[in-house]
Amino acid sequence: MHRTFPAVLLGVAVLSLGACGGSNDDAKASKAISDSLMKSSSSSTSKLLTMKRSDADCIGQGLVDKIGTDKLETYGLLTKDLKAKDSISDTTMPAGDAKVATRVLFACTDVEAMMRSAIDRSSSVPKKMKACVDKALTESTLRPVFDEMFQGKQDEATKALTEPLTKCATG
Repeated sequence: MHRTFPAVLLGVAVLSLGACGGSNDDAKASKAISDSLMKSSSSSTSKLLTMKRSDADCIGQGLVDKIGTDKLETYGLLTKDLKAKDSISDTTMPAGDAKVATRVLFACTDVEAMMRSAIDRSSSVPKKMKACVDKALTESTLRPVFDEMFQGKQDEATKALTEPLTKCATG
């Protein structure tokens, strides 16, 4: 599997962090990030990972409710004027908020199915390995990936994603 695939997958997932809240600022942040997610989802580089608007809105509402717009700005997911940042590579949350973000993500969308679908569309997994890969992409293997990613530990997140997949290739 290409090394860039997990990075693209994780990048789009982070961009999916939308925000819908009760205040005007929360609503503005929600729309900006949800729009960014939808734009990324339809871009030529990110077509592997798609998400429904309703899922993005759910994630945004959960993040604003559980973490807050101010913290999302501090963590680099939003700019000072509440627009979605183009780059997520500098996003860093403390472990506690990273776990909250992961819980929100998993509560709002079927992460396992989304990842399986993305891998299927990538054509990077030989057909004889597909069943193993599908079994490896479970909630228990994927949650640590997103916990690491939301903490800004992109290399660790990629490693956490590729380790169970590598076992399929070598197993």
